[in-house]
Formats: sequence, C-alpha cells, structure tokens
Amino acid sequence: SGEILGRRLLALDAAYCAAAGLIAIVAFAPLAHLLAAPEGLLVAAGVAALAWALVLRRLARAAGWRRPVAAVAAANIAATGALLALAVSTPRLAGRLLLAAVALEVAGFAGGQLAALRRRSA
Repeated sequence: SGEILGRRLLALDAAYCAAAGLIAIVAFAPLAHLLAAPEGLLVAAGVAALAWALVLRRLARAAGWRRPVAAVAAANIAATGALLALAVSTPRLAGRLLLAAVALEVAGFAGGQLAALRRRSA
C-alpha cells in the first residue's frame, strides 16, 4: 500500500540522513578539502542532517502519513536542486561528482515518496 511504502521510505530516508550526517561530522576535514568548503560548514551540515533524520523518524510514525510524505518529497525535490547547484559551483571534479551522486540519491527518495502518494492505502 501507499502508506506502508511511504512510511518505509521516511524511515529509510531518516537512516540515510543520519549516516550522511555522521560521515560529514567524522570526515569534515577531507570533505571540506574535496568540496573546497569551510570545515565548519561540513560540521554544521552534518548536525543539520542528524536533526533532519530525527524529524524524519518522527514523521514515519505520525498518525497521518500523506502530509508528512508529501512534505518530505517536496523537501527532497528542493534539496536535489540545491545539491545540483552546489555541484555545478564546486571547483573540484571529485566534489562535483560526489554532490551530483547525493543529488541523485535524494531525487530517488523524492520519486519513491511521490509514488507512495499515488498508491491506494490498504
């Protein structure tokens, strides 16, 4: 059903964001070099990703499921655009490729969440 898929994708998105946040915090120095960005920015992004993961976890358990899934799909679409914009502006090729890959992953979550919204509930 759409509800099961939507809730599973929110939970998976939460796990993905938590892992990405931890990676950003633990590997802030090499990532900052790769992306030609300030180290503090990578730590802040990691903390923000961990906070977002907690929000996603709560939304996956919310009483209603359609609004949270729709809101997160919209956020993921916006994040995809922002990541692609960063990828274009990052001076190092490896950084561009990393950001483009993350953008594709986030777009995949958005696509799955939109598909869940189109399904019937059981």
